[in-house]
Amino acid sequence: MHDCPVCKVPLHGHEDVCPSCGTKQYVTGGSGSRFRDMLPEPPGINWMPFIIVFVLVAGGFLVYSQSTWIGHLMREGPPVEDPLDKLTEAEARDLLEQGVLARLSEVGAEGKLMWYADGQETTREHPGNVELFIETELKVPEDRRLIVDPVKKYMPAARIPTLVMVDTKSNATWTYSVKQPAGQEGSAGDFTSGQRGNEGESFSRQTGLQGEGTVE
Repeated sequence: MHDCPVCKVPLHGHEDVCPSCGTKQYVTGGSGSRFRDMLPEPPGINWMPFIIVFVLVAGGFLVYSQSTWIGHLMREGPPVEDPLDKLTEAEARDLLEQGVLARLSEVGAEGKLMWYADGQETTREHPGNVELFIETELKVPEDRRLIVDPVKKYMPAARIPTLVMVDTKSNATWTYSVKQPAGQEGSAGDFTSGQRGNEGESFSRQTGLQGEGTVE
């Protein structure tokens, strides 16, 4: 039971309309729920505009990021660390010397390794830049590549800007020079004929270990 809120006539609770004044009745139970069932469903949320905006924003971000470091990272992944960067000066010189001696043995040659700094002979333990001389007698000059090429990668870490190989059999000298890392530049001597700072090989024929020759 309840009263009509307008005319205060007692009602039984099932009337949809007050029989006295005609006011619509909103009931919460009983047969009055029929009225509530007749009401239209409230409109739902249309998600499509939000989806379209999200797709457009995400697509624009992907296009823009291709020209930034984010796009570079997405295409190539994180940079791969070079294990040679972790080598100490002493470790790199050990690996280079061991590689040279092993490959001399493989080609059937013997060799003598000499270390120089500031134009004076020194030891492998000399701190800072040094130059390495390899004196050997090769069966064929082409064997030099089998000896030097595999160990050139250690030269920057070993702080060896210049490596010189002297073949006493053919009286030929090959000079290998590499660019040193930033902050490690400096002279290790002035007796070689290589061009510092440029990676590559120069060749000369000469009559002695430190003699002058004509570059061919």
